[in-house]
Amino acid sequence: MAQASDRPSASSREGGSVGTRSIAIVGPYLSGKTTLLEAILARTGAIEQQGNVQEGTSRGDASPEARAHGMSVALNVYDTDYLGDHYTFIDCPGSVEFLADGASALTVCDAAVVVCEPDPKRVPALQVILKQLEERGIPHFLFLNKIDSFQMQVRDIIPMLQPASERPLVLRQVPIWENGIATGFVDLASERAYVYREHSPSEIVELPSGIKDREEEARFHMLEQLADYDDDLMEQLLADMIPPKDKIFEDLTEELRHGDICPVLIGSAEHGNGIGRLLKAIRHEVPDAAKTAERLGLQQGAASAFVFKTVHSPHGGKVSYARVFGGDIADGASVIGSGGGEDRVRTGDIADRIDREHS
Repeated sequence: MAQASDRPSASSREGGSVGTRSIAIVGPYLSGKTTLLEAILARTGAIEQQGNVQEGTSRGDASPEARAHGMSVALNVYDTDYLGDHYTFIDCPGSVEFLADGASALTVCDAAVVVCEPDPKRVPALQVILKQLEERGIPHFLFLNKIDSFQMQVRDIIPMLQPASERPLVLRQVPIWENGIATGFVDLASERAYVYREHSPSEIVELPSGIKDREEEARFHMLEQLADYDDDLMEQLLADMIPPKDKIFEDLTEELRHGDICPVLIGSAEHGNGIGRLLKAIRHEVPDAAKTAERLGLQQGAASAFVFKTVHSPHGGKVSYARVFGGDIADGASVIGSGGGEDRVRTGDIADRIDREHS
């Protein structure tokens, strides 16, 4: 299932394990968020076969309420491993009735993947989501889903979606078209071409001659956008120098983490296309829990956890979902709530989905 990496892992670059990273999957209603989660779980080997939301075979949206309404009515939280790193993905409902759940979950996440369709009618809803991420300083990618059903050229889609984002939308890939069907893509940073394989990793192929001009144009535009935040890169471009690929990847990482840009990737969650590239971007470019703890103002080294959802079930009682950022929070431990009051942890209060992070 695993593919060879183009770059050193985040853990090797930073001299140690980055621990579990938490990634939110957000987007407008019916954009394909739960399908993307399903594709990620299948690609990483967490499940044997990708299910289908419409057919009622997906791991997410498995409750009777979600099946009956044909949409997410609660958070879907799943853990998985990819190339030696551990992740928790939180799929957030897109319907306005359940936005509060997603807003709370976003707080504890290291980054977000915003799933979107190339539909101008979705721009207002997309703007609300992106504004929330921008105001909170949460790094985020835009995943243009359902490429198999695109009726527009990607070069026209980005300007259409740009008004929804205060950050520049930086296109990272251009599709390879054959007879009106997207059969693969070119990664603009690595200048490698890939052909899609149904529910399998994409395969590297020779760059098609017919797309070379479009690739060069799109790549130069991407570099210009990155150079707006890097004087050295700007000087290289003005001198007609070809920047090293390591430099390009470094800028993509730094500018994502600083909130300067919103990278855009393309694919089809239903067919498992573009999932490997998305996972590798997450692996190399998303910051670790220490940065999120810093954003939340948590004390380094202290035992700390953030409860982002509490549910009451007839049989299980009250269960809280939390992310632990440091130390151990054992049964019976005394904790201080956000209101300043002291309470004790009881079995089941902090239970189902806990990510332990040791920085």
